Amino acid sequence: MNVPDPRERDLVKCEDMRIHAQRAREYMGERTLDVFLEEHLIQAAVIRCVEVIGEAAKLVSDDTKQRCPKIPWSLIVGMRNVLAHDYGVVVLDRVHEVVTIHLPELLVHLGPLIESLEKDVGWMDDEGV
Repeated sequence: MNVPDPRERDLVKCEDMRIHAQRAREYMGERTLDVFLEEHLIQAAVIRCVEVIGEAAKLVSDDTKQRCPKIPWSLIVGMRNVLAHDYGVVVLDRVHEVVTIHLPELLVHLGPLIESLEKDVGWMDDEGV
């Protein structure tokens, strides 16, 4: 059985983070905090995306994390842990802040990291073929 290259796994996990950050941003749209607090379906969708981002971040190797220290890896994983395990203390104001303020910044940093991992493992997107 072939053992996957850790950089390939990291690439997949970083891409999962990007996809779910984009989805969370899409689901949130331009909703204000007051509107977000009233929309339980949107809350559930956004919270799930933030959980997936944290789960993927937890699985990224330390080597890859060190390549992009501007990403707050431990805070992302910590947010996931709160959302996944402490349902009674989910602070929706904080979720709104993460999605509206911090995820756009995360996306900025993930782009170059993913590109460098793609080069490392020899992967290209459809446009690069």
